[in-house]
Amino acid sequence: MIRCLTLVISLVSGLAVAAPVSRDDPEHAGQVHTGGSVAVGTAVVVTAHPEASAAALAVLQEGGQAIDALVAAQSVLAVVEPQSSGLGGGGFLLHWDARQQELEVFDGRETAPASSRPDDLLTPEGQPLPWRTASSRLTSIGVPGTVALLWEAHQRHGLLTWPRTLQAAIRLAQDGFFPSPRLRRSIELAQRLGVGHSPAFQALYLPDGQPPALDQRFRNPALAQTFEELAQVGAPGFYRGSLAQQMVKTINTLEPSQIEFRGWSISDLGSYAVRRREPLCRDFKRHRLCTLPPPSSGGLGLLQTLVLLNTAGDLPGPTHPEAWQRLARAIPLADADRLYWLRDPVDGPSPTEALLKPSYLRRRALLMESPQGVSAQPGLPPEISHFPFALPGSGHEQGTTHVTIVDRHGNVASYSGSVETVFGSRYVVQGMVMNNQLSDFSFRPDIAGVPVANRRMPGRRPLSSMAPVIVFHEGVPVMALGSPGGRTIPHFLSRVLIASLIWKEPPYRSVALPHLSIRRGSLVLEKDPPLDWPFPLTELKDSHQPLRQQRFSSGTALLHRINGVWHGAADPRREGTALALP
Repeated sequence: MIRCLTLVISLVSGLAVAAPVSRDDPEHAGQVHTGGSVAVGTAVVVTAHPEASAAALAVLQEGGQAIDALVAAQSVLAVVEPQSSGLGGGGFLLHWDARQQELEVFDGRETAPASSRPDDLLTPEGQPLPWRTASSRLTSIGVPGTVALLWEAHQRHGLLTWPRTLQAAIRLAQDGFFPSPRLRRSIELAQRLGVGHSPAFQALYLPDGQPPALDQRFRNPALAQTFEELAQVGAPGFYRGSLAQQMVKTINTLEPSQIEFRGWSISDLGSYAVRRREPLCRDFKRHRLCTLPPPSSGGLGLLQTLVLLNTAGDLPGPTHPEAWQRLARAIPLADADRLYWLRDPVDGPSPTEALLKPSYLRRRALLMESPQGVSAQPGLPPEISHFPFALPGSGHEQGTTHVTIVDRHGNVASYSGSVETVFGSRYVVQGMVMNNQLSDFSFRPDIAGVPVANRRMPGRRPLSSMAPVIVFHEGVPVMALGSPGGRTIPHFLSRVLIASLIWKEPPYRSVALPHLSIRRGSLVLEKDPPLDWPFPLTELKDSHQPLRQQRFSSGTALLHRINGVWHGAADPRREGTALALP
């Protein structure tokens, strides 16, 4: 039996809330929308912003498919939610083609330019740069993959024209929109992280030193122009035409004082390619869960977490502290494996199949009951004789969004996009926020001469925690979901899947129930969740893990097919919106 966790009552009442600007939480939680947003129909969209959901639904109303709606949604998010995703970032798409009965992974993760070196994020003395410093370096910007991903998916599965899918984004960038309180908070947060290196950011988002007013339309004419050209030339022009040439020219002249930055070449963009990968799937509770393989680690993390929980026997309901204790014990075991073993497949295969073998996970599950507490060390999976890598430091990507869409034909898109930290690097090029995803590589490429798996090299894709999911029952999709949240993405999604598949909670409750996470050895419980904790936190006691409480900024977008009808729910912790066609 899992030993009960000890928490003194005085600790619960005085648990510290994490500082709002940190590597764990660059975009801290804002106001919780207690009503949430839900929708029911034959076609449903759930995105991180009302404007994006409206644009996606309009495309579906015109006869577009899920991919058409996704292009419209992500394009609008680039305008109205630039702190999280956009044309200067990357993403992953899990897509179900109902006619072909085919599940596909589109990997649009950013890549390191050819000039990259393993020590790019080290000081001259060989020490890792401070995180805030690293997030604003030109060497942290990866070659963006969002446009390539959207273009390739649209070329394969879109029904409407490419220019039509970009219309809403062009209009909003040209004519403006009213900023949300969350956007304003994110701009203020970017200010605290540091924007002095980016005059373009300051001119756009901080005119006269202040964020845009909530009651005045905010416009981004440079981004509107970029979208207009993109509508005409598509991804080929973005990666090899005038858009590409202007991007390279601008990036190479942004900060001459950063002498360690060796610049981009036009071939860095021209050689970018979306990778098609095999989904990572496992059976669980009469369902089949499918998600991302490397270079995402989030998919392995959530699959391992669920199997570890299942290995220990039937999970009690949400009102039983033991259920949450088990989750707290499973998460660090999954984290240790995914952050140690996984890397860009170009450097060789990761042992994902071995790490998911039942015999291996049964052995790992025994650590959940150890009186010494959970071992946070990676395990040695079957048929591997030694540990080949050094233990890395942990990385985080937090400026992330998620979109889930099902159309009337049964096609499903589960897509996560990101620029990494809030507003990425804070550099703005042609109206686009540029990512800082290369800080998701291990800052140290090796430790005492032993290489880290997730090491920075030219052309490589850094490890990610993004984990779009589609769940099948008897070969038919019945659920799709994903969330922002950086390293905690698989923690959030594991809890949502438990609520949906084991506790049989309806969609809104599944996303709104409290979260927990493990961060740097501490058990972190959600403070002021949309739905209250179902028991006093003092019942989580006798813990070897330090415990603290803080707000979380998950943004789960959930679709669940119930009795043949699709139900959508947006996470009330953000401003997401679910809309449907009858």
